[in-house]
Amino acid sequence: MACHTVDGYNGVLNKSDQLTERGLVALLTGMGKVNSYMPPFAGTEEEKRAVAAYIYRVLQEKTTQADVAHEPEELPLEIPPFNPDSNEYVLLVWNDLGMHSISDNEKYFSFQPPGNTLNAQLFKRGPLPELVTSGVTMEYAVEAGFEHPEYHSSFWEYEEAIFGVDLPEGTGLMGKGVFGTMESHGAVYAAHMIPVVPYMDNKTYNPYPVFTITAKDESSGELLAITKAVAPTSTEMGCRNCHEGGWAWNDVSGMADLTAINILAAHDRMNGTTLLEDAEKGEPKLCQSCHADPALMAPGKPEVLNFSSAIHGFHANYLSGMDQEACNMCHPSSVEGSTSCFRGRHSEVGVGCTECHGTLEDHALGLLAIQSDNKASARLARGLEPVYAASKEEIIPRMPWLMEPDCRSCHTNFNIFVDGFDGTAFNRWVPGFEALYRNRTDNHGVMCAACHGSTHAIYGAYNKYGLQRDNQQPLQYQGLAGTIGTHGQCMVCHTVEMTANGHHRNMVNRELPSLLVE
Repeated sequence: MACHTVDGYNGVLNKSDQLTERGLVALLTGMGKVNSYMPPFAGTEEEKRAVAAYIYRVLQEKTTQADVAHEPEELPLEIPPFNPDSNEYVLLVWNDLGMHSISDNEKYFSFQPPGNTLNAQLFKRGPLPELVTSGVTMEYAVEAGFEHPEYHSSFWEYEEAIFGVDLPEGTGLMGKGVFGTMESHGAVYAAHMIPVVPYMDNKTYNPYPVFTITAKDESSGELLAITKAVAPTSTEMGCRNCHEGGWAWNDVSGMADLTAINILAAHDRMNGTTLLEDAEKGEPKLCQSCHADPALMAPGKPEVLNFSSAIHGFHANYLSGMDQEACNMCHPSSVEGSTSCFRGRHSEVGVGCTECHGTLEDHALGLLAIQSDNKASARLARGLEPVYAASKEEIIPRMPWLMEPDCRSCHTNFNIFVDGFDGTAFNRWVPGFEALYRNRTDNHGVMCAACHGSTHAIYGAYNKYGLQRDNQQPLQYQGLAGTIGTHGQCMVCHTVEMTANGHHRNMVNRELPSLLVE
């Protein structure tokens, strides 16, 4: 009897019961790539989907539930006041990534713990504004309903098993809570790894909690400036799209136990690990304990692929031939999802994930190339073909989180769509951590993100939980939901009219004004 008949030695029912119908399509897409003992699927795309539907609906007797677009209520905003005639200071605050995802099932494993970073810069207004770096107490506080992340996350039940630390409930990995003080780091004040989660006490899912930040004179306690900023955080991990299990939290978000179990079972089967058994004994693992990851400063094991290379390299073989929908399968970026994290200006003008990062195949090949001497890298790369490069050899190896697309790939000389723009920033990486958009400054020490907004949420951003939720500071300081200083609004910080470019070129008398959200 053939192996994969219904009752065969490796019967199709047992081999497919941990996958959704979409997961079966992915499995058929990846046949003959990572594992060569099965040949590639020989049929058309339509036939592939028909086979997946037959296995799932007829043989497994399961029903595929269509996802319904998430349409949350628009949340109210209370923008702090600012009087340009009397206020002496401007406080700019932003999240470092534009979205922080949480893997959200520490009972079985973790790879992204709660941990949102807020950065701030304080400027004393004047003809030549001054960057304030000392003598100030910078405090932050989350809005009502988010005060107790420990009520809504299993992180504090398993943090010792996974991270080797015993933390007070509600405290993050770097000692911060959802209320606290920022520290000065040279030109920037920062609070790292704030453990805010997207679940509110009223059982509402809200991935865009608002923090109020105040700057006070360290000696007198006088309030110098106040503003608000979003600390985006999401548990909308798309693992359930292929690995079964559904959502864990109110049919909206979160990783269900069944999804986590299916993932670990697949990892154990393919890699000879015992992760599921360990988790069931109360010993869940951090993925980065084996897989190195600069995001968590985890060294990993030298013989193992880094986390980004492994997860993108593997899944690219099963989600090939797609555009940014491949990104949306896993990341909380779909416009129909419960988060829609890609919400900045670029999304509104039709620039998608692939224009910066390449397709999933491109993205994976760049990551795998940095560990090309690893046998696993070669195994994962052999079935991938680049889209935004003519050959694999042309792809420049990159280290995850440290070498990302350079804004100046498209905005050459701070213009738009000129001087060699060819539709993608893929393969044009910044050289390292200090050159990342989120860490870069202008000619005068002002952080790019302070004026332009967070990565993936560039001003003016469109937020489904309230159109202007990300644009509160531009509205507070200039009444325009766009880049700080846009449309001649230099007097946000400067108390005299500016007639020359200062922070970078192409600021004054621009031919193409920046977009506003209205």
